Amino acid sequence: MKSAPILVVGATGTVGSALVSQLVEAGQSVRALVRDPVKARKKLAEDVDLAVADLAQPETLAPAFAGIEKAFVLAPPVSNLEELEANAFSAAKHAGAKHIVYLSNFGAGSFDEDLWQAHGANEDRLRKLGAAWTILRPVRFMSNTPYGWLSVHEQGRLVEPLGGRKVTLIDPRDIAAAAAKALTESGHEGHIYELVGEALTGPEIADCLSVALDKPIAFVEASDEEARDNLVKSGFPPPIAEKVLFYFKTLRDGLWYETSTLQDVLGRKPRTYADWLQQHVAVSAR
Repeated sequence: MKSAPILVVGATGTVGSALVSQLVEAGQSVRALVRDPVKARKKLAEDVDLAVADLAQPETLAPAFAGIEKAFVLAPPVSNLEELEANAFSAAKHAGAKHIVYLSNFGAGSFDEDLWQAHGANEDRLRKLGAAWTILRPVRFMSNTPYGWLSVHEQGRLVEPLGGRKVTLIDPRDIAAAAAKALTESGHEGHIYELVGEALTGPEIADCLSVALDKPIAFVEASDEEARDNLVKSGFPPPIAEKVLFYFKTLRDGLWYETSTLQDVLGRKPRTYADWLQQHVAVSAR
């Protein structure tokens, strides 16, 4: 008998789309929860079942979760993230899901900012749901490094206020790989995984950018004001720029650290930032 499909919530995002691809390649049946099936079909394989629903409209979720035993849940970093993910958890519970893998964030519940607090609240909500769970807490995505490309391209300067700290990074494909492991193998239930791929200094990140872009890039230890200006000019809405600046503060405060968890889960070395740039620099540099 064919196994129940795995539901991926957030299937068209950076991590979700990678997870869908990896599950399909592994021979798993996949259902993707999407709002726009036309746009989603351009990103997802033809054999992926599309379930049209909206996390902001709980009444639309039941068909998407019907018959699901395992689900991967994430929502975009929007102001109502907690509500959106809570709606997904509730739908999963009512559908009788047996295992939920949740993409949270490193520092969830401990960093004093609304996004991190929302993740922490939903981790608590998930643990009390009654189903098996696995929580993934990744660090800064390599796809978000640097946050502001403007100074890199126009001035050959990587402008970030790091305070001399190393930046912990992860390739989104490795987050997806960890999620795929949790969804398709036993033994991951009840675990919180703090996922780190690599830790680099500002100058080391600049060196990687220099090689990938084939031009010299210098690291500049910026003030918050300079970093804010670069973020906004690079296209970040001011509220999102402030969240990035909060991240830099937690970094300077020494709250981010290295772990071997990702390698332990995957059974291989994580992908490096240099490798990620080599494969994605044309996209990330836009």
